[in-house]
Amino acid sequence: MARVYFLYRSQKEKAALKVRLQDKGIEGKFFQFEANTQIHVSKEFWNTARKKQRGLSGDDKNEIKRVNDSIEPLEEFILKQYEKDAPNEKDKDWLKLALKNYYSPKTEEKKYPVFLVDFIDSYLADKKALNELKDNQRKRIITTRNKLIRLEESISKKYKIKDINDDFKADYIAYSEQQQYSVNTQNKEFERVRTICRYAERRGLEVSKVLNERTFKISKEKAIKLYLEEAEIEQIENVKLKHDYLENARDWLLISIYSGQRISDFMRFTSSMITKDENNRSFIIFTQVKTAHEMFLPLREEIKTILDKRKGEFPRAISDQKYNDYIKLVCKEAGINTICQGKKRECIAPEGQKPTKYDYRNVIGDFEKWKLITSHIGRRTFATLNYGIVPTPDLMYFTGHTTEKEFLNYIVRPDYDKAKRAFDSFSKKKSKPKPIPQLNVIRNASNQ
Repeated sequence: MARVYFLYRSQKEKAALKVRLQDKGIEGKFFQFEANTQIHVSKEFWNTARKKQRGLSGDDKNEIKRVNDSIEPLEEFILKQYEKDAPNEKDKDWLKLALKNYYSPKTEEKKYPVFLVDFIDSYLADKKALNELKDNQRKRIITTRNKLIRLEESISKKYKIKDINDDFKADYIAYSEQQQYSVNTQNKEFERVRTICRYAERRGLEVSKVLNERTFKISKEKAIKLYLEEAEIEQIENVKLKHDYLENARDWLLISIYSGQRISDFMRFTSSMITKDENNRSFIIFTQVKTAHEMFLPLREEIKTILDKRKGEFPRAISDQKYNDYIKLVCKEAGINTICQGKKRECIAPEGQKPTKYDYRNVIGDFEKWKLITSHIGRRTFATLNYGIVPTPDLMYFTGHTTEKEFLNYIVRPDYDKAKRAFDSFSKKKSKPKPIPQLNVIRNASNQ
């Protein structure tokens, strides 16, 4: 039966232990393998301290534990590897190679699938392991993957990563239009596919030559944006509501208008987040979910009024879906019924057919404004009404935008309104009078 021994074979005061595996051959003769370990101890400890039964110091006890914790798993590994490899007794380097693999194990290069849909699962697993994907991003990628599965089923084809080229783009657009997906939805999902393919390229998979070309994309169309006018906000503030749940939703809508925050942030507000500074100014302190940015949001008087009627507390938190449903009813009761163009979620399933979760689209049309109200309107209203009044860097701080381009995407005012604001801004500047140049007539000497 094979046995493992650990030996101190150095003349130095401190060195690495040697390990020896000894066994008996077929003819009854002993043979052995020997190699150096990475377990370093002192000669004194190995020969004396570890053998003591009594009078051990705390340091000696710790050292014994450290050495035993290194020896025991190594001994177990050597015996298992010996049984597995069954090396020839003449293979003197076997134990050296076994220890090399023990201390520096070979890491097999991960093999990624070449098909796009299959690779998306690997992409999600990698990003989860690296903690580089937020939950809403993961959900969007899964939605895109499911759409790709339906596309492949419709044309009986499976796309490889290297197949993401102009032919794929044409198939994707044709399917999206057939299923009545908007151009902007196509743009976002197509860019998502490109991002995943670029990740595949970095992992060594073959990709199409057109993948990184600037023209390999789907153009956007101008998005329809809505905000609430100041008069409409007054209507919402003053409307008499019959139900407490609508009153609760109305207060959250006003808080979103006066704070400029996303629903993922303002719906978490509690009175415990409010603090005062040395000048008795009140702030709501929280961390934005999307950006992880710590915020010190001024507690405006309009929000204080809402809290005062609730004894200093914020309204009851409700789900995103209920909030979106309830604020539509609030705006309906408030008479926010101007006809305007927008996108409304509607079922596109044929009449008489039971709709699936894939049969709903944002359909463009002319609707009463209250039907188009969603949780985002408070944030867009905040940015639009305060633009040109509050300095843009301050507004960007409140909204959490990192670039002015992103922030300006929230501004909804028509160009004519912007032009009037610009005119008023220039009118406020006092220009310095410029001296009028004097003309002096110089006679030509030949005419005198």
